[in-house]
Amino acid sequence: MSRLGASTSMRLAVGLLLVLGVFGAALLVALYNLEKVKNASEQIRIRQEIRRDASGIGQLAQQLIERQREFVEAPGVDWQKLTEFQELYQRMEQSLGLILSRPVEEPERGYLEELRAAATRLRTIFLDRIVIAKMQSDMGVVPTISLEELEAESRNVLEEISDLNERVSYAFEIRTLDAELYARSAWNLNVALSKVIFPLALLICLLVIYYTHRSIVRPVGALLEGTKALASGNLHTDISVSGAGEFAELASSFNQMARALEANQKQLVEAEKMASVGRLAAGVAHEINNPIAVILGYTKMLAAETPEDSPQREQFMTMADEAQQCKHIVDGLLDLSRPSDPTEGEVINPNDVVAEVLNTVHALQITDQAHIEDSVIDRPLPLTISRSRLRQLALNIVRNALEALHGRDDGRLAIEGYVRPRAKIQQGALRDVKEQGRSFLILVFSDNGPGIPESSLERLFEPFFTTKADGTGLGLAISYNIARAHGGFIVVESGLGEGTTFTVGLPLSE
Repeated sequence: MSRLGASTSMRLAVGLLLVLGVFGAALLVALYNLEKVKNASEQIRIRQEIRRDASGIGQLAQQLIERQREFVEAPGVDWQKLTEFQELYQRMEQSLGLILSRPVEEPERGYLEELRAAATRLRTIFLDRIVIAKMQSDMGVVPTISLEELEAESRNVLEEISDLNERVSYAFEIRTLDAELYARSAWNLNVALSKVIFPLALLICLLVIYYTHRSIVRPVGALLEGTKALASGNLHTDISVSGAGEFAELASSFNQMARALEANQKQLVEAEKMASVGRLAAGVAHEINNPIAVILGYTKMLAAETPEDSPQREQFMTMADEAQQCKHIVDGLLDLSRPSDPTEGEVINPNDVVAEVLNTVHALQITDQAHIEDSVIDRPLPLTISRSRLRQLALNIVRNALEALHGRDDGRLAIEGYVRPRAKIQQGALRDVKEQGRSFLILVFSDNGPGIPESSLERLFEPFFTTKADGTGLGLAISYNIARAHGGFIVVESGLGEGTTFTVGLPLSE
């Protein structure tokens, strides 16, 4: 399981939250500015109502003056006019009280307070002075102040009320204009932010869609194409998914599965091929082994009975050599056809086996002038292979190396042996090895011979493939099959003029 931050579901959740966050921010900004517009509109409505009510107060004051004049001009005391005056004043007082009960700022509130005081003075002049003066005149008493003077004073108060009313109207008009400008500014800001944020949100949505396509649709498409290719028989299929997350892990698992299928198919083909070769080898060996032995025996007998200076003796010896070569081929075929038992493991000292192999090649006189160095682990190891099979495997590789060094004065063969954990072995060497969690005995055979052409490396372990004129092409094939049959591997590294290195790995028993 990948880390949480690298998972596809988390990336999608982050992308979705990002889109929702941008749209949410845009919505909040829009709602905030709309709220500002709403508040400004409410302020405009309130100020317009106050302005309208203030204008009504001026009209009521004018009506009060009219009732006052009618009261003065009427013969006697007109109580009806007096009542109408008081009713108009009550309406004015109620309007002023309603206006002042609202959230009115300075200087408008100061103007309204002055307007209320002027209205109170107007009422006082009428009720406390004009009415009394009128009653005194009707009774023949000369009033202290004439009605004309009192009316003039009332008109002055009315002018003051009119002036205050104009001030209030002008102040509220300015306030209304300010509120309208504020509302328009908030609306314009909302429109401008919407023009910026919503395209940005759309762009982020497109980026999220593109990212989703890249991180989900494309990997799924690649996996689908890979499965189709694998189903059609193309085991070399490789899916490449960049980044991390579930799809990258799935692609990696798919590639591992494809490599495993390819390795299994290769093993199956090789096993079938080797089985066919084994059946052929067993049949051929059975048919020709005895005749070859008879030919070889009679040829040696004839050569022994022929004088040494006779030309026929050399011919008999040549016939014996060729018969011996045929016998080597038959023996190789028998080894190739003989199955290996992976349960025949023994506790073996690798250094002793290598020493036996070197003694054998010295006895066979194939070391020539080559200098051999060995540094092999010298302690018993529990291996999955028998001693005889390990000796045969190593002997074939050493003989192959010494034959490649034949004729070189500076020929050198180095043999190393050590134990290495599986985790420290190159994965390429373990490609076809199924055992897990084991350590391996590693044997390395390095020579400074002419090397092997790259074109021959892939076929090097095939039966009957050889680059030598007198080779059978069976030695390396036998060693390869022995290693594979016991859960091991053989890797070759070579280049023309660079020498050759064979690395053999054999698992240790549990």
